[in-house]
Amino acid sequence: MAGLALLLRASANRVYGDAAAGLAAAELRVLGPHLPGLSVDAPVRTRLGGVDYLVFDAAGPLDARALAVLSQLSSLHALFDIGADGRLAPQLITPRAVLDEDIVSIQRYAGKTNEAFTHLLVNVALGATEGGFERLLGGERLGLLDPACGRGTALNRAALYGMDAYGIEIDERDVEAYVHFLGTWLKAKRLKHAIDRATLRKARESPAHRAVVTYGPGKDRSQHHRIEVVHDDTVRALDHLRARSIDLLVCDLPYGVHHGSRPSSGQLDRRPEALLAAALPVWAAVLRPGAGVALGWNRRTLARTRLVELVRQAGLIVPTPDDEGFVHQVDRSITRDVLVAARPA
Repeated sequence: MAGLALLLRASANRVYGDAAAGLAAAELRVLGPHLPGLSVDAPVRTRLGGVDYLVFDAAGPLDARALAVLSQLSSLHALFDIGADGRLAPQLITPRAVLDEDIVSIQRYAGKTNEAFTHLLVNVALGATEGGFERLLGGERLGLLDPACGRGTALNRAALYGMDAYGIEIDERDVEAYVHFLGTWLKAKRLKHAIDRATLRKARESPAHRAVVTYGPGKDRSQHHRIEVVHDDTVRALDHLRARSIDLLVCDLPYGVHHGSRPSSGQLDRRPEALLAAALPVWAAVLRPGAGVALGWNRRTLARTRLVELVRQAGLIVPTPDDEGFVHQVDRSITRDVLVAARPA
């Protein structure tokens, strides 16, 4: 086998589609430690038969473990062996989906994060998590936190992968809209589920609201999957989650419109830098040792060097602080990037 050719999935979002090859290459580099025998540091965009592919070398036959991980790539449509004669032979891919895939695509609302980008964030966080893909594909129940979850795009991707998902969101309308969507979707799919709500007032100036959605077969709810979403300030994550309880953290950081943190002054500060300075130490505290982190953010509002500094001050490791592979244009005011980090094992 001379190599592998990855055919990218077509994107309904033209801008994201134009950046997909570069983003897929960056995603592959993060996942490299989970892909033994593959040379994924410098995949090449190549036209074969008039169609663009991402091509990379393989030292030998693709083993089952590497194929299982490659099957989860966020932009993957099909995967082919490239023979010595240049012919393409399709590989059987096995994308992991424990629920119907429309859970990540059916929602439509202004400001929704592209679901392919959300998938990428979850994948690179898994890649940075100690044994992340091996544990996920081996059936271990991992827990994902999105600490500024909006209407739950990352929570839906986690659920599709079979994870338990936890979200914190300061906009109560977004929380209510997400819980309504999730309940309606589960009912339409005829999946047995329960929604429990609680209001937390003790030792608080303003109440927090929690909704816990459990779903799965059988009567033992302790064995059911769980999606928990809280309406609260993200800096109070430890009010709702135990320290060292989360396996990976994913967040497409807010662009200064809906989210913020309340420092000691009591005034809501919507600047990304202020939010992160207050929240990152709390987020780090809820992560298990070895947990992976993926943060998407707008480089026009916060320099990468400053974000790296804040992440390191929170006690996290940034393996490649100067990685530019994820940079892509969203619109005139947003140049998006991804920072990958981990809590020391």
